[in-house]
Amino acid sequence: MLKARPVRLSAFFEQRSKAIDTHGKLPFQKVWTSSDPKVLREGNAAKKIYIAPVSLAYLRVPKKAVTRQELRWGLQRQEQWMAWRLREEFAAAFSRSPRPRYQLVKEPGKDTLTLKLAITELNPTSPNGNAALTLMKVAVTPAASLARWFTSGNMAIEGKVITPNGNRVFFQFADNEADKLTFFNARDFLPYGHAEQSMRDWAAQFEQMTRREAGLVLKDSNAITLKLH
Repeated sequence: MLKARPVRLSAFFEQRSKAIDTHGKLPFQKVWTSSDPKVLREGNAAKKIYIAPVSLAYLRVPKKAVTRQELRWGLQRQEQWMAWRLREEFAAAFSRSPRPRYQLVKEPGKDTLTLKLAITELNPTSPNGNAALTLMKVAVTPAASLARWFTSGNMAIEGKVITPNGNRVFFQFADNEADKLTFFNARDFLPYGHAEQSMRDWAAQFEQMTRREAGLVLKDSNAITLKLH
């Protein structure tokens, strides 16, 4: 499996210049946490979490020529559906958790954190291209897998957690996931099969991070944690 490279942070991510590269030590490639004691106290005091509708305001145009061509041929990008699905996956992660740190609620309020999410890149997988590559791998050579860069998709998101009082940001994260490189995977033939798996992974990882028992110390950075007591 090849890990996608971090993508350029959008204006959705505040304090972009202070974002920390986690170098694989956290589930997300870039993170930032507030050092303001008041903001941290407010975040720690919260007992609930509200997940806001996902923003598409920072979504970039497709990068790859293959993707742009397939969109011209009629492939649907499905931004609205993917935004809805991302929000649902994050909500489901808290609903399924055996011991969630925060109670999931349907609207912001007292003692409630707000999680805001944005999709910044959404490039669908090329089912037609992958079908051709699969035939090449079987009939010609497994080295045809190297051409997957041209047919693979990716999805990048950013998120920030807002305190109940004062609307202050106390934690932010960003990540980019590309299609996993395998000899054969059924998700290779679905435009958003890999992206759907990434959304489930992000949601589960974020929920798990909220109930860490201790902070994670990163090199050349302050301790980062979402559980501050």
